[in-house]
Amino acid sequence: MAVRINCSIQNTLTLFNPPLFSLRYRASPLKLKPQFRFGQNFSREVLFCTCATTDITPSNAEPFVITTPLYYVNAPPHMGSAYTTIAADAIARFQRLLGKKVIFITGTDEHGEKIATAALAQGSTPPDHCNLISQSYKTLWKDLDISYDKFIRTTDSKHETIVKEFYSRVLASGDIYRADYDGLYCVNCEEYKDQKELLDNNCCPVHLKPCVSRNEDNYFFALSKYQKALEETLNKNPNFVQPSFRLNEVHLIYEIWISNELQMVQSWIKSGLRDFSISRASVDWGIPVPDDKSQTIYVWFDALLGYISALSDDQEQPDLLKTVSSGWPASLHLIGKDILRFHAVYWPAMLMSAGLTLPKMVFGHGFLTKYLCP
Repeated sequence: MAVRINCSIQNTLTLFNPPLFSLRYRASPLKLKPQFRFGQNFSREVLFCTCATTDITPSNAEPFVITTPLYYVNAPPHMGSAYTTIAADAIARFQRLLGKKVIFITGTDEHGEKIATAALAQGSTPPDHCNLISQSYKTLWKDLDISYDKFIRTTDSKHETIVKEFYSRVLASGDIYRADYDGLYCVNCEEYKDQKELLDNNCCPVHLKPCVSRNEDNYFFALSKYQKALEETLNKNPNFVQPSFRLNEVHLIYEIWISNELQMVQSWIKSGLRDFSISRASVDWGIPVPDDKSQTIYVWFDALLGYISALSDDQEQPDLLKTVSSGWPASLHLIGKDILRFHAVYWPAMLMSAGLTLPKMVFGHGFLTKYLCP
């Protein structure tokens, strides 16, 4: 795992600071002693880098905004959560050493049907459940000495304000309309699935569970309107999606899913983008749609905006444009490859609609498995 994280980080850092690696430095292979174990008397301090602080960074330093995903609080943090966050922390510390003004954003995604269901299963309420799991993430990051600067929760009032203002801007652009949707829905993904994405018996290829048939009156985002703009963005910015093989990755086990989720961006977009539902009539636990309290905003349309709302000043009234001026665009979204579509297709189109700048890079890392991390 350590070797994999090291390689991924080095490749990513090369993209941000090529001159630094012009000497083609080659690190010696990492050798671990299997018999070594951490004991109770082991000093944690010797493990920690001292570059976590930004107190000495000049006020005119070049900004560098890095984000992890906002972790979903249906369950406590796991190895995959730590994998992404440790990698992001290493990059953040390295950028601080380069003298940049780093803003390291992480947080929790707390709305949606799956959260309400998880809370009910635990005999709890959604707010109490979210408080408990969100705190478990903060505790873990403290134990791992993660040097984040901003921790955003999508249940924060400032986040709701930013989401509603963003929604209104997209609506004013003419990119939101109301229509009926009849399709197959994966509760775990909280997403409607196209038939060609599914396995036998309408099973979701991610969760291997059957999708359920639903018919709803929803609000839709006109994603198809931005197909050409997204294609042009990818052609003009070859580093927008990294590693580069994410554009053409092929996976034999879930061939159909991978071609739509990960092979993505160029091939997925060229196959024809479809408008997607951005509200739910059957979900109460979420941010109400402005001027229509019978619907809540779709969890991904909500959560992606946490990267912006995290930049807002807690001491001031939240304002979208003022918040954007506090550090946006993000220099790097570091995510797992399973959520690449949301970050490299949906998110850029949403930002275009709202008239905001796109992030500079989306890096989709592989999964931790028993044998390897592709």
